[in-house]
Amino acid sequence: MYARVVQVLLKEGHIADATDYFRDSAGPALKKLPGFKNSRFLVSQATNQCLMVTLWETEEARTGAETNGFLQNVMTAMKPYFASQPTIDYYEVAVQVV
Repeated sequence: MYARVVQVLLKEGHIADATDYFRDSAGPALKKLPGFKNSRFLVSQATNQCLMVTLWETEEARTGAETNGFLQNVMTAMKPYFASQPTIDYYEVAVQVV
């Protein structure tokens, strides 16, 4: 399994807006992508920091969500909520406890 972690600082007062968008738009669209496993949208009310974590069955599925424009579309839609440039990191899931 493979993970993508997007980390970004949200603008003051926009945590709810960003959360609503991810839950109502990005989340349902993610479910339709091949190889998508699950996602978490994490926020810190204290620091306005946000982590968007997505898990994929294969590295190809994760990459596919970028080459087809999906990730870029989400980042563009969420840009009004960002106080900084997002960073994107990639991981292979070594252990999963469920």
